[in-house]
Amino acid sequence: MDDYLEVEPLLVARLKEKIPDAQILSSWGQPVIKESHNLPPSVMFFLEEDRPQENVAAGRNLKIEQTWLALVVVQDAENEAGPLISKVLRALSCWCPENNRLGPFKRVRSSYMPDYSPNGIFYFPLSFSIKFVFNSEE
Repeated sequence: MDDYLEVEPLLVARLKEKIPDAQILSSWGQPVIKESHNLPPSVMFFLEEDRPQENVAAGRNLKIEQTWLALVVVQDAENEAGPLISKVLRALSCWCPENNRLGPFKRVRSSYMPDYSPNGIFYFPLSFSIKFVFNSEE
C-alpha cells in the first residue's frame, strides 16, 4: 500500500456509481465543510478516526483500523433523508473493495450526532470502519 488514505477515493467512486443522483464530495473534517444551499442532497466523506492496532511481521507491517464518516446532507429531512441514508447503507455495508488488502466495510457508531443548522440543512452521520495492513517498509 503506497497511499495510506487510499480508502477515500474508493468510497467516493463507489457512491458515485451507486447513487448518481446525489453529490458525492470529500472533505478533511467537519470544520472545513462550507454550508451552502446548493449542497444538498449530498454525501460528504472524511476520516473520522485512525487507530493503529498492532505490529505484525517483525514490526514491518502495521494493522490499521480507519473509521470513515459518510455525512448525509439534505434540506428536506422528512422526504430526502431516509431514502438517501438507505442508499448509502446499501452501497457501503459489508462492501469489500476489489483489492485484497482492504477488509469489508462495517457500520460502526459515529462520534458525531445528527445535526440541524439554522439555515435549514440537516446532517446525518453514518460511520464505517475498515481494516487493512500497512507495510511500513519502502
